[in-house]
Amino acid sequence: MSARTKISAFILVVLALHALPVLSYQGAQQTRWPFLVWAMYARSTPPGPIEAFVNQLFAVLPNGTMRKINYRDVGMSAPALAAIYTRPFSRGDSLAGRWLVDRLNRLGPDSVAQVGVRVIRYRLVHSGIAVDTLPDVLYPPAPPATAR
Repeated sequence: MSARTKISAFILVVLALHALPVLSYQGAQQTRWPFLVWAMYARSTPPGPIEAFVNQLFAVLPNGTMRKINYRDVGMSAPALAAIYTRPFSRGDSLAGRWLVDRLNRLGPDSVAQVGVRVIRYRLVHSGIAVDTLPDVLYPPAPPATAR
């Protein structure tokens, strides 16, 4: 038997084994063919709006001017900045905001009075792409305006 015939026979056997779980149905926990146990669609979600979020960190200096904050300003990689500061802070974690103010005041040339995150949401709609800017999250929070 030639090598080409052996390889072809092996491929046919593997393809025929795909019929084994169909012929001997075991219910939800198929174990006759190991690849069927993998939960390929376990976390599938129903169709809905497609959304993407972009978080932008910014610092407010004591004189009121704003500047963007990037990963170089805090001395860490972009994924680390997102995991430690940006994502928790955008979800309302004030501790991440306090840590970011402390780190920027320790590392940067300017003192920082407040830090904030601006969340921009892009949604795919029938007419195209809708862009929404969600309200900024600030730390420390701006004092409430006094009513007269």
